[in-house]
Amino acid sequence: MGRRERNLPRGWYPLDKKSCEREIESFLEGWSSPQLPSGSGFGGIVPHAGWYFSGKLAARVFQSLSSNARPQLIALFGGHLGGRDLPHIVTEEAWETPFGDMEIHGEIVKELMGRIEMRVENPNSGDNTMEIQLPMLKYFFPESKLIAIRSPSSLKAKALGEEVAKISREKGVSLLAIGSTDLTHYGPNYGFLKKGIGPAAVRWVKEENDKGFVEAALRMDIEGLLDHAEENDSACSAGAAAAAISACKSLGAERGILLDYYTSYEIMPDESFVGYAGIIY
Repeated sequence: MGRRERNLPRGWYPLDKKSCEREIESFLEGWSSPQLPSGSGFGGIVPHAGWYFSGKLAARVFQSLSSNARPQLIALFGGHLGGRDLPHIVTEEAWETPFGDMEIHGEIVKELMGRIEMRVENPNSGDNTMEIQLPMLKYFFPESKLIAIRSPSSLKAKALGEEVAKISREKGVSLLAIGSTDLTHYGPNYGFLKKGIGPAAVRWVKEENDKGFVEAALRMDIEGLLDHAEENDSACSAGAAAAAISACKSLGAERGILLDYYTSYEIMPDESFVGYAGIIY
């Protein structure tokens, strides 16, 4: 068990508490979160590139949710798994962040592992989809406990989200479900050049390829979202989004709200770029 230590180097997010605080504050400068009905923040979808590229979106999703929810438990769903994979769950007692360790809810981890076939997540996997979110989760939800699961891009994600929500209800624990995924990875760096290179390719990614995935996510259409990602290469971790949507649906969410969308091209123009969306449920 023990403590899960940081794996990602400085380039992903800052090393120390003060630097993390400064970046988070800069991401929120001039931002006003939408007004949500009381008790209506069930979760969301955030991107997982380094903070330089996608931290602004993640911070705004978490800030919007924290203004309306104080969950006892956060279910963080990561990805980078194929459709045939089993979920990978973190089993340590806590996970290191620059704001202090985030406690993992061992009782719920054990319960989940008794109900769903899973693998234990390697402490040295280096996967960014979950770790990149931890400092912000600890910053915005300092008292919440965590379960962290990489979800496959298949209907196993739907069952996983439903089971997490079911266990939280049985235990009387308030839950927030977060799915971590980037969208289309386009360009020569990713071997995806369906529309060539240049402005027309950027428009196609934004106005067609990513738009289809985002619209399915806003409708909370789990099957449609998984199919769109599989057929169009429109997300790297569709299973994470699907699991979060499934949990949010089980909690009572009916639709998503798109806070913002952009690509890394807007930050650093290049022939290769990635799409990012921030959604709350």
